[in-house]
Amino acid sequence: MSLSPIMLTAWAVAEIPSLEIDGYRDTSTTEFDRVTCRTSDDRVISISSPLTAPAADLQNAEHRVGQLLGAGVRERLPFGVPHTLAAGSHDKRRIVVTEETSGAPLSSVKDPRRAIPSLASAIAAIHNLPASIVTRNVIPATTSLDSLRDAAGTIDRAHQTTKVPSKLLDRWDAAIEDAGMWQFTPTITHGNLDFDAVLVDGLEVSGIINWAGARVADPADDLWRVFARFGPEDAAEFMNLYSAARPTNDKRLGHRARFASELDVARWLIHGTDSNDDGIVADATAMLNVLLTSVTDNPATDLGAPPKSPTTLVFGEGQTATPTRDDSATEPL
Repeated sequence: MSLSPIMLTAWAVAEIPSLEIDGYRDTSTTEFDRVTCRTSDDRVISISSPLTAPAADLQNAEHRVGQLLGAGVRERLPFGVPHTLAAGSHDKRRIVVTEETSGAPLSSVKDPRRAIPSLASAIAAIHNLPASIVTRNVIPATTSLDSLRDAAGTIDRAHQTTKVPSKLLDRWDAAIEDAGMWQFTPTITHGNLDFDAVLVDGLEVSGIINWAGARVADPADDLWRVFARFGPEDAAEFMNLYSAARPTNDKRLGHRARFASELDVARWLIHGTDSNDDGIVADATAMLNVLLTSVTDNPATDLGAPPKSPTTLVFGEGQTATPTRDDSATEPL
């Protein structure tokens, strides 16, 4: 049974007696019955009920984080975040009331580089949240070893496609084998911090949304998208501002963020291969070739690890041989 906007708003008002709604609009999708309302005290809330199992899973994840982002946590953040006001059910349909935050997506800004100072401060504030606020099983938690294993697995899968230039594989293997790269303390992370999730008012971050992927994990999981969107100089500026806002002993965070941004191209290739989509494979292969050009002999894109021995062996003038890669070097740890 579909839940109309009137039914959803009536349920929310019954659950939250202090709630006074001045106006609403139907924002339902194929995944959710939903209504977005403006309250008498000028807040924006959404009232939603999932229509599919994946939508219910997404809502449950966001609801867990919405409960985590209580008033005490929100006071530590220099921007707004969605948070849960009420949750329950009507005729076996789950309903969640969420107070939303405002702003335009950073992805819609013509030159997002101008927002780097505010973006660095915002992400540092997330990573400065004490992990102790997370009670057991509220959000997932991963270790540095989990991050290493995930990266190694991605490289192995990418190698199996035979589409990755050998110099990139050597570069990535060197990063995997660099023990110093993987010595870090996991932090609270957003987990899906693309520029659609960052809301801005002018050039200031006003809100961050889409928290379903939040977890305790490698802070580089949030930073790699910055490296993917910005050039080396802008990424360096971001890291300087981020480090000033969040002093840390994690000296290799920038290297891991760059490394993760490169592996995202590999994941795109893997996705195209697994789905038998020649268009995606061709796109990913072209991106890998551009990446190879951008990192070759470029100190600004260094990963901080000594390069591996070249894959191609030179025997003499005009004589070369390319040995078989030693796959045992990248077995899952």
